[in-house]
Amino acid sequence: MKKITGINGFGRFGLHLIKYWLDRSSEANFKIDFINDDYLSIDDAYKMIIQDMAVVFNKYKVKKIGSIIRFISADGMVHEVEYTNCSKDEIPWIGKPDYFLECSGKNTVKDDCKGFLTGNTKMVAISATSWDCDKVLVYGFNHEEYQDKDDKVISYGSCTVNAYVPIAKYMQKKYGILDSDVNVIHNIQEYCLPDNNTLNRKFCTLEKSGPELLPFLGEKNFVVNYTVVPYVGVSMIDFRFHLDQCPTRGNLIDDLEQSINEGDLKGLYGIDEMDIGPEIYNCTTFSSVFIKENIKVINNSVYLPAYFDNENSVNRYFDLINYICGK
Repeated sequence: MKKITGINGFGRFGLHLIKYWLDRSSEANFKIDFINDDYLSIDDAYKMIIQDMAVVFNKYKVKKIGSIIRFISADGMVHEVEYTNCSKDEIPWIGKPDYFLECSGKNTVKDDCKGFLTGNTKMVAISATSWDCDKVLVYGFNHEEYQDKDDKVISYGSCTVNAYVPIAKYMQKKYGILDSDVNVIHNIQEYCLPDNNTLNRKFCTLEKSGPELLPFLGEKNFVVNYTVVPYVGVSMIDFRFHLDQCPTRGNLIDDLEQSINEGDLKGLYGIDEMDIGPEIYNCTTFSSVFIKENIKVINNSVYLPAYFDNENSVNRYFDLINYICGK
């Protein structure tokens, strides 16, 4: 029996999540039966689904029937999702799903999620950084540490945490990391585009989450440069690792390809030969995609430029929920 889930929050993350799940629903260990958003009406949500230029539902016939959004795939499979437009304390389906998918970005504090843990609901999974949750679980890094008796409110980390932490774990295990930095050029949601069209340097949750998850990192050997740009496309994330046992560029690429194709990084990262720009990585299944021609090794440091669709970090959120539901 598939587990039942419900999404609270139908912004960019929720929109990506329902599409990512629909494309894999026949094999998934869970169903999405409910969606709530405290701001968007069902008409707003339906409009997003049929008109969004980045998240495309053209494989499905989508219809709004009262409070139901129906998706029909080409093979005749029907998925109906009950949609509500209520404040978090008035959601009528609270307690019905086995797992509550908190995707609004508004309830990142553990206490704000406790009210969702009622009835059938065993766990709340926050699709953002939470500093006081029971556990941060990054798929491909520590997701197997989930304990259903203890971990009632969890966080999947963030888009940058999922992009960085597994590759850093691999580099540490393979070569030993002396220090590392990450440069992020991050997009912005269209409705948040500023009038002055300028860059904005910000704090990134990876700065704090990275050392908390990876004990070999700290203030003296880890830096994150995070810049938000007035742009709505796929983002860039470039990794630098100063290594104890630095490989040649050729050996590094061979090692990465082996791990990506059949090792610890399989399914998490991609690697492409040529840099033809970010657009092709819209809705990628990977946490980030390395560009082989841009990889460098200089003075015992390796430089790994990559693209990542930060909005579609639902790929690892989906994997985490799917693992938990199938455990």
